[in-house]
Amino acid sequence: MTYPVKASISQNFGENPTANIRPGNPDYWIIQQFGNYQPDGHTGIDFNCPTGTEVSAVASGKVLHSGWMAGTYADNPWWVAPGFAGICVVIDHGTFIGVYGHLSKNIASKNSWVNEGDAIGLSGNTGGSTGPHLHFEVLPDGYNLNARFYGRVNPLPYLGSASVGPTGDITESTETEDEMTPEQNRMLVAVYDAIFNGGKSMPEGKPLKDLIHDNFTQVKSDIAKITPKAGA
Repeated sequence: MTYPVKASISQNFGENPTANIRPGNPDYWIIQQFGNYQPDGHTGIDFNCPTGTEVSAVASGKVLHSGWMAGTYADNPWWVAPGFAGICVVIDHGTFIGVYGHLSKNIASKNSWVNEGDAIGLSGNTGGSTGPHLHFEVLPDGYNLNARFYGRVNPLPYLGSASVGPTGDITESTETEDEMTPEQNRMLVAVYDAIFNGGKSMPEGKPLKDLIHDNFTQVKSDIAKITPKAGA
């Protein structure tokens, strides 16, 4: 996985909710211009980059849309705001769908396959944008458009092969940052095994969830034995 552009982040996921902006608020112009478009907060992350910056696919995948997002919400299954996203590219990356918005130019074509790092477009200022930047969103597998953020989730955990340095610059991750030690891996496997498979450390070899259920059932039974019946 890689970052779509090598630039600092200017707006994080969840920032600047518009739900409570009312007349008299200095930010009310946003509502007047774009409507209550992010009631829960920003639905992606923005990268501060000049128009014309090359935008790369964060992972391999199939291009589902490339170009101006027109029509209505009913015309696209991702609820990418028509007109607001401007020129955008939507890619199915396998475990998630990536949305790259406000581009000045799209390069990748619809239904084509792109590899991680391939140029898919150039950043811009199209659609509902207040300045040149790249807007990037993530819709995970099984997304629910009626959930908060219209099913979007924070993209940063998905961008695992790079990290944002103290000043927001992109730096390649090191092996120490990216990998667990053998002991940490062993402990993680043991915990997973105990919870879901009834590992060796668990009584009777039962999964933790089953032990909790059995214990709860026994407690209910014990309470029933000592609780006086009505009229006794």
